Amino acid sequence: MPKTQPTIRVVTATQAKNNFGAIIKSAYASDEHLIVEKSGIPVVAIIPMADYQQLVGNATAPTGVAERVAAEQKRAEAGRRLKEVMDRVHARMPDIPPEEEEEVERMIQREVDAVRRARARKKKRK
Repeated sequence: MPKTQPTIRVVTATQAKNNFGAIIKSAYASDEHLIVEKSGIPVVAIIPMADYQQLVGNATAPTGVAERVAAEQKRAEAGRRLKEVMDRVHARMPDIPPEEEEEVERMIQREVDAVRRARARKKKRK
């Protein structure tokens, strides 16, 4: 699957400091590039590791980092594909009237519980 262009967002150094966890999550989970400005001057960029590796190559990465990055890349891509599928499914689902929501939730929970019981029984047999 070809890589799409990343979103580029500019944040201040204060925003980056105060929201560091969310900033780095945006970089790796949303494939976002963040430019950090200090006093209005762009000073650093926060980018996903896969993009960093493309820039500098694997030779400069410490031992084991390339493998962990590759595994995380696969996981992140699977997450993005799952989100796309879920968005398509939700777009095709009918709206459920509020008075029926609780019953639908109970039906879903019963099915989830049944699958979990079946898995537990199967695991016990092994």
